[in-house]
Amino acid sequence: MKSKFNIQSVLSKFDKNLDGIIQEDIPILKKIKKQVITSGGKRIRPFAHYLFCQFLNVKDVSWLDVGSVAELIHAASLLHDDVVDNAPIRRGKPTIGSSFGNKTAILAGDYLLACGISRLNSLGNPELMEIFSQVLRDLSVSELLQMEWEKNPKITLKIYDQIIYGKTASLFGVCTEAAAILAKKSNAERKQFRQFGVRLGKLFQKKDDCLDYFEDSKTSGKEFLKDFKNGLYTYPVLVLRTKLNLIEKSKLQKMFQKENRDVKDESVILEMMDSKNISNLLHKELEAEKNDLLQFLFQFPKTEERELFIEQLNRLT
Repeated sequence: MKSKFNIQSVLSKFDKNLDGIIQEDIPILKKIKKQVITSGGKRIRPFAHYLFCQFLNVKDVSWLDVGSVAELIHAASLLHDDVVDNAPIRRGKPTIGSSFGNKTAILAGDYLLACGISRLNSLGNPELMEIFSQVLRDLSVSELLQMEWEKNPKITLKIYDQIIYGKTASLFGVCTEAAAILAKKSNAERKQFRQFGVRLGKLFQKKDDCLDYFEDSKTSGKEFLKDFKNGLYTYPVLVLRTKLNLIEKSKLQKMFQKENRDVKDESVILEMMDSKNISNLLHKELEAEKNDLLQFLFQFPKTEERELFIEQLNRLT
């Protein structure tokens, strides 16, 4: 179909641009560059930036560099995440850390960030530099918060929201706000576009958390109950906890305090989720948020790009 051809055409432009931005000075960087470009990532962030540039009729060709920089920041954060999580696999392939060592992975992530900031600086747009610099601060703060709280039973929904804002939502917000900057929109309009991206990023992260408990591996592409096995207090668990009585909360906490959770624990957590109807509750919540975001998109003329964005958004819930 035409729309699929257009999608691949845009994604190919991003891949080609990434190839030009990442300058491999030594052999190890060449291998890392290849893995970043062929990682199988969906390029959701740069593609969202591209679509919003289309909505706003942006003529500035900087959109390609801006979207590419967003993807480099995302790729760098994944390299660092994999080190923190000691993850051996990413998207079905060995991580940089498992292949070349964690020190290499950390330095490679730093290198990708340096390449991205260098390209961004070459655009000569201080407003773009400002919002992307804030994203880097948000990412660092959220990683520190996550390390401190993700296995802490005292974590609250407010703290969780702070973590996913910096970890995921802030970069989504920059991708949509950057389109408004290139379109020379007012500060008030920029804020609206940024807020849409932030809400989209939070929806994206919450849905990803839900996959762990409510979608099997074949459907989600993720290991079923991986977050639970790792003892992480993700969104479904935090919502579940608000529905439990004191005895049930104590039982939940004891499971998460264990060094390892066994098959019996898995049955217990799934039974708790089912008895409190958490899947349905979260589905309704995410559906309502998605519908609000759709209302924002409906302000734009009905184009192939808008319908594509709506289609992708519908897949989230």
